[in-house]
Amino acid sequence: MTRQEALALLKVNGVELASLLGIKPSAVYQWPENKIPLAREYQIRDLAKGKEPLKRQSVQVNL
Repeated sequence: MTRQEALALLKVNGVELASLLGIKPSAVYQWPENKIPLAREYQIRDLAKGKEPLKRQSVQVNL
């Protein structure tokens, strides 16, 4: 899936897509034009089906 296909599938722009995925817009704009990361593709396909995408949980480390 390309970045443009992902945006068209969800009918959003890069900033809105980043918000849906819980990432910064700059991350979306760093994706290669011809192929987005596979894990993001799965998340986007989940969103297109109306499902909540899996998101990585932040882990706090106490030293």
